[in-house]
Amino acid sequence: MNKEQFNCLICKQIRYMKPHALKFTRDEDDAKDLIQDTLIKAIINWDKFRDDTNIKGWLFIIMRNLFVNQYRKKKYITCPIEHEEGVELRVNNTAESNMNVQYINSLLGKLPFQYKQPLQMFINGYKYNEINDILKGPIGTTKNRIHKARKILIKALLSEEN
Repeated sequence: MNKEQFNCLICKQIRYMKPHALKFTRDEDDAKDLIQDTLIKAIINWDKFRDDTNIKGWLFIIMRNLFVNQYRKKKYITCPIEHEEGVELRVNNTAESNMNVQYINSLLGKLPFQYKQPLQMFINGYKYNEINDILKGPIGTTKNRIHKARKILIKALLSEEN
């Protein structure tokens, strides 16, 4: 099979890929991006495709692997403090930025120790199981304390704005 035949073969599969991509992403634009990434990866690796392989299955495996890898990357990039409606942390200049950081640090300092320690570890990049290993408690308690600490901070930030 040459590259042109391969391209024709995968173009016929695009309509089957969209529902599958939507199941993964649950967003139209993200699904289109996932399909595009899948097709690019398939075209780059067209020489690894064997004629006796199911093209649809081969493309779906590529799509699944891309989605899982992208999910893992996003998981480590996300901000640990959830965005709530009404809370905006927009910074216009360095002085204002320093004041916001100082204010948030002062709020962190006011948290009870049982909430402050796990939240600071989480902010510093520790995973739940690593925090749990250090603090020697049930994993559910660790997650709950981080969640409650976030809620306390959000409540304080909301009351400051009003």
